[in-house]
Amino acid sequence: MRLSSVAEVFGGRSGSGYVLAPGLVLTAAHVLADGHDISVRPLGTAAWVDAEVVWRGSGDVDAVLLRTREVLPGDPALRFGRAGSREQIACRATGFPAAAVLPDGVRDSDTFCGQTVPGAGVKDGRLVIESAGGPRDLAGSASPWAGISGAAVFSAPESFLLGIVEKTPASYPNNRLKVLPAGVLLEDPSFRTLVGDPAAHPVTRFGSVLHPPYETLPDNRPDSWLLESRYAVVDFVDDGGHLGTLTEWATSSEPFSVGVVTGAGGMGKSRLAAEFADRLRRAGWDAGLLNTENPRSWDEISSDQPLLIIVDYASRFAEPLAGLISRLADESPTNPVRLLLLERRMGSWWESVDRQTARLARHLLGLDMTMREAELGRHVEAATGSLSRRLGMSPVTVGEIKADRPLLIHVAVLLALRGEDAGRSGREALLQRLLDREVIRWEAALATHKLDHLHPAEAARIIALVSLVSPARDEAKTLLDTVAPHDVGKVVEWLTDVLGAEDGVLRPVGPDLLVEHLLETLPDLRSLTLRLLAARDTVTAAHRGRVFHLLTLAAQNGPNSRAALTAALARHLPELLDGDPSSLAAALAAADRTSLALSRAAQQVASGLSAESERLAEVRAEVYHLATVRNRKRAGGRISEVADDMIVDDRAEAFADLGRMLIHEGMSLGMLSRWGRALAATLEAVEIFSVLSGKFGNFGDRRQLAIALSHAGKFFRNLDLHDESTRFAKAATRLWRVLAREDPDQRDDLAISLTNLADTVCSAGRPAEAIPYGVEAIALLRAA
Repeated sequence: MRLSSVAEVFGGRSGSGYVLAPGLVLTAAHVLADGHDISVRPLGTAAWVDAEVVWRGSGDVDAVLLRTREVLPGDPALRFGRAGSREQIACRATGFPAAAVLPDGVRDSDTFCGQTVPGAGVKDGRLVIESAGGPRDLAGSASPWAGISGAAVFSAPESFLLGIVEKTPASYPNNRLKVLPAGVLLEDPSFRTLVGDPAAHPVTRFGSVLHPPYETLPDNRPDSWLLESRYAVVDFVDDGGHLGTLTEWATSSEPFSVGVVTGAGGMGKSRLAAEFADRLRRAGWDAGLLNTENPRSWDEISSDQPLLIIVDYASRFAEPLAGLISRLADESPTNPVRLLLLERRMGSWWESVDRQTARLARHLLGLDMTMREAELGRHVEAATGSLSRRLGMSPVTVGEIKADRPLLIHVAVLLALRGEDAGRSGREALLQRLLDREVIRWEAALATHKLDHLHPAEAARIIALVSLVSPARDEAKTLLDTVAPHDVGKVVEWLTDVLGAEDGVLRPVGPDLLVEHLLETLPDLRSLTLRLLAARDTVTAAHRGRVFHLLTLAAQNGPNSRAALTAALARHLPELLDGDPSSLAAALAAADRTSLALSRAAQQVASGLSAESERLAEVRAEVYHLATVRNRKRAGGRISEVADDMIVDDRAEAFADLGRMLIHEGMSLGMLSRWGRALAATLEAVEIFSVLSGKFGNFGDRRQLAIALSHAGKFFRNLDLHDESTRFAKAATRLWRVLAREDPDQRDDLAISLTNLADTVCSAGRPAEAIPYGVEAIALLRAA
């Protein structure tokens, strides 16, 4: 959308319009009174320009094209979009509403920021747009948006023309407008000819790159959805003044900045970000959640307005995030761009992003905020008032509440309103009570859909499957036919009834904490997960990513989920290496690290992981750590704890394998600058190969010992332990001298060891001592 193409229209009534092409203005027909002169005034100009109608929509098409007598410049970047009635798409319309009249009677411009309402306007082929944060007064009061009729409605931030605002029924709430779709206009051949026969680009929820911060709560929904941040049912509570901190960051002078908000699950990160985005949108920003389900979003997200991009569960997207940060930093935007990342904790995912951007992410980090405390009293008051209004109930007195996170406080209040005393319950008890209510509801709906024969345990498995994958209805039919093949059509209708599918997508049973609890309490979660992932022709990469993401979250607190995650990783580890490495590393870290099956899978893929790949550095460290588990089991513990006469044959071989794995683990950790852990793994390898070399004296064991000594020396140096670093570097060099005399092919490694020794003594403050080592290394390399 180009602001200079927004136009004020007067034809007996005040309205709005948009200059599509040179001299052609699109507006609503009902703005023009019969026989009245027509004038147009583009935004930013003082003079009115006469115009006449050159095209009028037929029947109920409330639109006209005007040609101005003086040619006004059009929008050269204009693109028409076609939005489905089931989609929820962020949009904006700028016009001249009555509420924007200035004291001198001139109408100022204003922008309606909202989103399309799924399922509304289907019968008469119209779109309905709604402002989630706007006034909601019903009929009986004058609409503040009177005069915005004819305004062009654009998707945000991509700026596809979705249609124009037409006459809105008086019975509509003031936060809704009716839109004549662009697709209807383009069905008229005369209109198409006048505007240059443009194509209409499909704009869907999955085709959009930015989702609106808030969505409309469906009428048919679980109680648990009342607690979802995206529906904003509970009034926002600004714990600790976080909004002010975010606003200060957003309005800082940097053209591009990255922010990170962390906090435990249920602390309100997503709601804080959504509220912040909603307020920025009202201030003229394009702001919302990046559509991570659309792979093009990472490359296409941009705007000619100030832009806020939110990425929730950022750890799932370390690789594309690194690319996005690098791109946005290179573009030098003229308007502010802010990238807000939400995650439960900072950790390896951020290290991965920083590493992949060559430390650019660290330089651009302008906000690092952790949400730790919730103001209990304010949350109880907000939840009691908001939920009682939504449920049409009188507020109740809520007793003492033990919960300390906003989401759990809201759960306790909701249960109290439903007649349950859950105030003193802990996290698991609160979530179980809420889940019990959902179980009763979905089991009651089975009879309505003639599914009485479906066992409650099977119903719970199906709900868990949908919550794991969040499939579209058509995808659900295929998935259910694969893993739960009975009455698939009826089951999908039942799921639509109990979980809703306004935009064609079946939603999870509730917030992620509730989904995690459902998974943890499902007796055969391991079996369900393996059957689901085995359906390779049905489960997409996006489905698989969501499954592992939710299992990783649940595994951090639940043994049942950890067992399912571990089994899934053991079965599918090779194919997962092609996905996001940061997500895989997080899953491996959350799995059962004592599992022999997972250790075996790690061993099988370890040799194929390039030691030079920075992309897989985190994964490689986790894989080699897991691979040591099986070798340690075979070896029977640490070598120092085993009698010398027992270290023979297969056991000696097992220790040698363990030592090699430990060397690789240390190297991988060193690439991640985790010097302490890298040193610990490498010193155990030194211990192993020292014993094996002393006992058997074979060349291979002594060479592995030399490698381990060299690496240990470097890790000591990075920890500023210079005496130990020098001792190990000298020991490594002595051994490499012996090996090079026995095998001249080892002279290059001797030269590397001498160079490392020179670096070590320089770091220790003795540069003169380093010179002979450097000279000898150069001589060896020249002689090669």
